[in-house]
Amino acid sequence: MSVSPSTDSFLPTTAAEVAARGWEQPDVIFVSGDAYVDHPSFAAALLGRSLEAAGYRVAILSQPDWKSADAWRAMGPPRLFYAVSAGNMDSMINHYTANRKRRNEDAYSPGGEIEHRPDRATNVYAQRCREAFKEVPVVIGGVEASLRRIAHYDWWSEKVRPSVLVSTKADLLGYGMGERTICEVARRLDAGESARDLRDMRGVAYLLGGKEELPDHFADMGETVTLPSYEEVQSDGVAFATMTRLLHHETNPLNAKRLTQDHGGRALVINPPYG
Repeated sequence: MSVSPSTDSFLPTTAAEVAARGWEQPDVIFVSGDAYVDHPSFAAALLGRSLEAAGYRVAILSQPDWKSADAWRAMGPPRLFYAVSAGNMDSMINHYTANRKRRNEDAYSPGGEIEHRPDRATNVYAQRCREAFKEVPVVIGGVEASLRRIAHYDWWSEKVRPSVLVSTKADLLGYGMGERTICEVARRLDAGESARDLRDMRGVAYLLGGKEELPDHFADMGETVTLPSYEEVQSDGVAFATMTRLLHHETNPLNAKRLTQDHGGRALVINPPYG
């Protein structure tokens, strides 16, 4: 931990504001599709303050111009990791009605203006993090990432898409309430562990490489439920329904089992939720 809490001012949102605090770099940078509002109804603010209270330097990259990685480079790299979220809503629901018509207002943007975030913002933001500073761990979370952590039906493209971990190439996905998860991620990375070392955490999901085997701790974490594979649920509605039932059955932190799902020879692993 590197700094004492300072909750009497807003979290910095620009490189100039970071420098004004006398910081060489933030420990964690939140990338969010929402405007920065310092209120607990906004996840970036709530989690940012949780990290700040734990002694970490936090900055927020709010609604950055996603068409290039320039906004990411201007802020500079975080010391520990990027925390990426599309915002308080799934970005596709934020943008389109059920009839696929473009909404004309965004409740989470200044003045209700639209066009301040991309479609499937988690994907785009995570890719820009990698483009700007490929060595920095990327942790995704929020409603969009949590709901898309396994293979899922996408209403707008009318097809089953793979886990968001495939398209984002993120190191970890945190799902559910994130206060404990994000503080543990920060603490363990700060202690010198790698992003791979964090795969034993509850409340996270990750994607193994094509040649990676299940980690050593895997057998010590209890029973595992294997979901129908991404390829199966693409073509079989019954397999898709089975996958969905199994996912929802394993959500109680007191007895939930670990889940795995094959994605083209790569294993998606979802650890039990935090209690």
